[in-house]
Amino acid sequence: MLISAQPAFLFIHIDKAAGTSIQRALQSFATRRADNRLRRRLVWLGSFNRLGGLHRAVEFPEHVDANTVKTCLPADLYARMFKFAFVRNPWDRLVSRHAYLLRSEDHRRHAFVKQMESFENYVDWEISRGMHQHAYVTDRSGALIVDFIGYFERVDEDFAKVCAKLGVTAKLPQANKSSHRDYRSCYTPELRDKVAKHFRRDIELFKYTFDGLAANA
Repeated sequence: MLISAQPAFLFIHIDKAAGTSIQRALQSFATRRADNRLRRRLVWLGSFNRLGGLHRAVEFPEHVDANTVKTCLPADLYARMFKFAFVRNPWDRLVSRHAYLLRSEDHRRHAFVKQMESFENYVDWEISRGMHQHAYVTDRSGALIVDFIGYFERVDEDFAKVCAKLGVTAKLPQANKSSHRDYRSCYTPELRDKVAKHFRRDIELFKYTFDGLAANA
């Protein structure tokens, strides 16, 4: 994630949706991360961080959700920030993350994923963990609490909109790109339906179909 006071913005980093590239592009405009364990633990205090300006010391996790940030920050500060995130087709995201974990030998889950017998086993494991994208950008009632949702499928266009809103000039690099075949070829009809059922809220909220973005997205 990235947070900045001027320009005031909050970027919620959803993994495997161009988040690393966006962070690198906007890093120079954001508040520098302290990388301090005690500051990271302040997140556990939730709304108590609003007292006495304690929120200024909070170090949020890399993949923190917007509701956690909203809980920790004063309401007026959260309200005036331009809050955004980027999302990705759930079927495509699973294939991309699988490919990334298989090739990243230094990742802590590489060996665990590599020993799986099939892609379907991997999908079952990710489903057991949740991995919902909507949870990053909604509150507990399910209401959207960010100002802009960008799409991996049109990342250049949507990132340009973010830069225009912030009044900054930034170039989007490629980072953590996973090489893999067309994600659609990885799915049987049964596995496709399993993903559709589990990620129904993501699919509906962000207007996805198995083949990509819906026409009205």
